[in-house]
Amino acid sequence: MRRGDRCRDHFRIHSTYHNFRLDRIVRIPEFKIDALELTHTKTCSKYIHIDANDPNNVFSVLFRTPPQSSNGVPHILEHTVLCGSQKFPVRDPFFNMLKRSLNTYMNAMTACDHTMYPFATTNEKDWQHLLAVYLDAVFFPVLNPLDFMQEGHHLQRKSKMALERKGVVLNEMKGVFSDAAQVFSTKAQELSFSDTTYGNVSGGDPKYIPDLTYEELKAFHTKHYHPSNACFYSYGDLPLTQHLAYLDEEILNKFTFQPESASVDVKEPKYAIFQDTKSPLHVIQGPISNTAQTQAESIAAEEATFVDDKANTKFCITKLLDFDSTDLFQGFLMRIASYLLTEGTAAPMYKALIETGLAHDFTSNTGVDTSTYYPSFTIGVEGFVGSEDMAMRLEEAIYQAYQSVMDEGFDPDRVKGLLHQMELGQKHLVGNFGLNLLHSFSSVWCHRGQDLLGCFQFDLMLKRLEEKMKTNPRFLESQVGRFLQSSKTKESKVLMLPSEQYLKNQKAFDAEQLEKLQNTMTECELEQIDRKSKELQEYQQRPQSIDCLPTLTIDDIPREMIKADKDNFTERKLSGASATHSVCLQHVHVPTTHEITYLRFYFDTTSVFSPAERLKYHALLPTFTSVLGALGTSNKSYDTLPTHIQNCSGGISFTPVAYPSLFDAEQHSQQGILVGTYCLPNKLNQNLDLLHQILSDTQFTQSENLAQLRIILQMSALNSSRAISSSGNALAGISSRLGLVDAAFYHELYRGLTQIQFLQHAANCSDEELQRIAKEFEWMAQRIFTTSSLKICTVTEDQLQLNVEKAIQAQLVSKLPSIFSSTSSASWSASFLDTEADAFALQSRKYYGFPMSVNFVVQSFPSVSFSHPDHVPLIVLAQILSSCFIHQHVRERGGAYGSNVTQHEGAFTMSSYFDPNTWSTLETYAAAREWMRMGKFNEQDLQEALLSIFASIDAPTTPANKGRVAFLRGITQAMRQKRREQYLSVSLSELRQIAERYFQPIGEESRSPTVIIGSDAAITEFKDKGFKIGSLI
Repeated sequence: MRRGDRCRDHFRIHSTYHNFRLDRIVRIPEFKIDALELTHTKTCSKYIHIDANDPNNVFSVLFRTPPQSSNGVPHILEHTVLCGSQKFPVRDPFFNMLKRSLNTYMNAMTACDHTMYPFATTNEKDWQHLLAVYLDAVFFPVLNPLDFMQEGHHLQRKSKMALERKGVVLNEMKGVFSDAAQVFSTKAQELSFSDTTYGNVSGGDPKYIPDLTYEELKAFHTKHYHPSNACFYSYGDLPLTQHLAYLDEEILNKFTFQPESASVDVKEPKYAIFQDTKSPLHVIQGPISNTAQTQAESIAAEEATFVDDKANTKFCITKLLDFDSTDLFQGFLMRIASYLLTEGTAAPMYKALIETGLAHDFTSNTGVDTSTYYPSFTIGVEGFVGSEDMAMRLEEAIYQAYQSVMDEGFDPDRVKGLLHQMELGQKHLVGNFGLNLLHSFSSVWCHRGQDLLGCFQFDLMLKRLEEKMKTNPRFLESQVGRFLQSSKTKESKVLMLPSEQYLKNQKAFDAEQLEKLQNTMTECELEQIDRKSKELQEYQQRPQSIDCLPTLTIDDIPREMIKADKDNFTERKLSGASATHSVCLQHVHVPTTHEITYLRFYFDTTSVFSPAERLKYHALLPTFTSVLGALGTSNKSYDTLPTHIQNCSGGISFTPVAYPSLFDAEQHSQQGILVGTYCLPNKLNQNLDLLHQILSDTQFTQSENLAQLRIILQMSALNSSRAISSSGNALAGISSRLGLVDAAFYHELYRGLTQIQFLQHAANCSDEELQRIAKEFEWMAQRIFTTSSLKICTVTEDQLQLNVEKAIQAQLVSKLPSIFSSTSSASWSASFLDTEADAFALQSRKYYGFPMSVNFVVQSFPSVSFSHPDHVPLIVLAQILSSCFIHQHVRERGGAYGSNVTQHEGAFTMSSYFDPNTWSTLETYAAAREWMRMGKFNEQDLQEALLSIFASIDAPTTPANKGRVAFLRGITQAMRQKRREQYLSVSLSELRQIAERYFQPIGEESRSPTVIIGSDAAITEFKDKGFKIGSLI
């Protein structure tokens, strides 16, 4: 078979191919794919193949791995099997293959009851390499005890004194358990599924991870990582027979059927979902937000059991559902019911819980969850003053909302809009579609579903729903009554009250356990810990050859851009309302968009605001763009407008953006608002009419809209505080580039720590101040949305383009004003923002304390702009430094969950993520500069860096993203090709010269800002060391 041959022409049901019996083959016309289900006759492993005309081929192997405790064995095993195998006995084949491959995706992940190892690539040779490494890793791992120590946990002594625990997964999960949303959802699941496998934390609870032994890890692998407990998955246009032959000959023939592995099951006795149907309210402790830290510090420790912290106060009701997750249609129905209940301002739960002011937002675990064998449905809220009385009020409001659905039904227009979204979803191509299909069936396989291919037959389920609704118009409402109002199944209620003692108790528990352990140990045992620590350190530092690993070479990288990646567009001018103004429109030509029209509108704001105004208005822009489409217009209310949008498009997005100048990133940048939408041909006029209404007629100061504006501000404030614990490296990175890159000023205002500060203030502003903000928005809309600042890009079928241009001209361009010159009459003040002269200047050394047990450590220094001849070599050097130095020192030896090195435009940045260290990481960054300056990298490092870079450059692009860079940045195809040739021509000697020039040691006056977001307990330490202490509130 050749690449691209269709399986349905060559395979026959019940025939055997390389010891795989074909059980089923199904055509999925809505996605133009064929789905095949096979069984290996010797081991009984399953194989699902999706035959698609898509060069981005995907593979994964899956295992059922239900945990029996919270010691993290599935998660730590997932890490450890990727630390060397029989054929590839190198210390870290996974990370080494990242730089020897042109993969478009490589990962491994632990779910609540299964583990999977997926990869994707467009290169056939690369596919074979990755397949060999992945399969050898999972079935024949070395499982070195030292790798278990590194990835899981181990003891060591600090300077021959007190014991401490280290480990990559241990530190990752400490970060997870510092995040209020993660703590809450984990505890809610634990209480809902107590006494079942889902009552355990598959990722590992830091309290119990130290209980895991190496012997248990090995036994878990023997039982669970066996072909009899495995499912294989592939997607794309590569020949299936080659996959089957390799699997059978190289892997499966070495095994026999193993009943113990085949019997691994996640199904729980059904009585478990009928227990405790009237469970009491569970009140638990959780971490406090940084906003509440000041309050907590002013209270005596013995009094500070709980603090008034709305941001991290959460409540939920979780209801177990009386159907199996393998019932695909019922799961589909409950996802629809969940959407109609909770999504949008017209949703019954929004009306009952958010609009009434009972809470500020839904929790992240709200909705239906079919990842467990018995599905569950959760309604959770956050952002209220916590008490048991308040929990009772929330519970009452939830059940009243259910009853209102039963009495009044769902809004037919919202149901219609949802069905329209489903129709669009079948045509709207997303990146890594094959990976999405993998996730759609993985839990069903794990739960032993009999109709695995039914997971892909979306159209059949949609038609079945439409038939049900024809015979019973209230069919969807009946699902609410049947499952969510039922008193037969288990229900759990959880109230999380933030406490300043939460993290203190964690640290105290760890310290107490270590002290007890140390007190029971003999000096001989302690010396043994020292020896093992030294052995691990020597193992990590020992040079190793990775020649056994397969690799591509730069000869496998095409010199010319891949044809599908080339931008092919035409430009024309559209006439504006004024004869003196015209609007540039780019049409990007693509083979097909499946009849969808993708539209981009870019409104340039670079010159809209004066230098005196820019701080205030750019700080307002993220909220301004978030409320567009969420507030009502003259003839559409705030709660009906989103439904109108749903009925005619895939949504309308508004995003503030800032890009460095291609030629002078330090001094100049461009800013704008990017508007994006997509729709089918018959909805184009309606979509454009709605967009025009939003741009020109949003009633910001109308009373109902003011109430919604406050709700949106409160939601945004909650979400922003969560971002600190999950994305602290990105926030610290933006801050570290202030004063180095002009665009960083705007990034800081749009999505940085300053924007978080703004939201925390605005969420609690007075009614008068809210009115002034709304008046500012009114002026901003008039000032920004003019044709003088507008340019347009369309991606659609060529035969539709003329109609698209006419519609844009008539429905939008001719109606927008050409210019607006009035000054604002509003008087909102941004005085609460830090407006000192150095607030947005070079940060030097800054520390932000936050209630968490791990750190984000970032350091930047000046670099060059996009167009500078050294920009490409510096990107290569960043990749070399990340792969060959920082990863080994920060992650492997330091125990951080992640690290990164990036050459931005104008700045070079090193960062760590969920890092137990601070000072030693900074020492690593200093050593990294010296390592680079001395040119301690070789030709192999260069080749591998180029492969990693081109894996990103040549990753497939969806129609929705075609032409985006050229449109927004002016980066032409010729510029991209020139850079491509520069990458492929860069030499080792050139890189060493550039490294010596840019990686000088940090001096006292050096422009190398360091920003750390870390434990609030270390603030005094860093202040004493000369760090400026920043505020997160």
